[in-house]
Amino acid sequence: MKRTTRIFFSLCLVMVAGLVFTGCGGKDDPAPDSKKATFKFTVTVAGADNKDQVDVRVSAGNHDASQYGSPVWKINGVTQGNENVMILDIDNFVGGVKTYVVETVKPFNFSGLSVGVVNNAQVPGAVTISYKAEVDGKVETNVQNVATAASQSYNKEYTYVAK
Repeated sequence: MKRTTRIFFSLCLVMVAGLVFTGCGGKDDPAPDSKKATFKFTVTVAGADNKDQVDVRVSAGNHDASQYGSPVWKINGVTQGNENVMILDIDNFVGGVKTYVVETVKPFNFSGLSVGVVNNAQVPGAVTISYKAEVDGKVETNVQNVATAASQSYNKEYTYVAK
């Protein structure tokens, strides 16, 4: 009985040792793609009033923490704080045709764009939105003159990576 227990214990010890020495390879997982690009978004809204809802969100980030604590965005040429997400809402778009250019201050690994329009008007009249996304100066998305009729909505979400 002692001999069987000793053999069983020895086999278990050999198996555990084999797993310890072979279970973890010397090669780590590949690092995330480190390519970086500048991102620029142009958004134009026409026909919005205080009863409508317009939400535009842009975000950018890196695979490391290098964007934290430094400016990320410019809006119409004015550098913003160190916010990695910029939000434009109905207050930015009321009163005629309003256009905003939101661009990164420096290159990033990835970015995102979210646009949403809800036309809450009870009378006829559309809220129109146009938007364009550029990655390193190359147009990736270009949507023009999407009209949202009374009591209708429009929502899109996009993601972009440096190439």
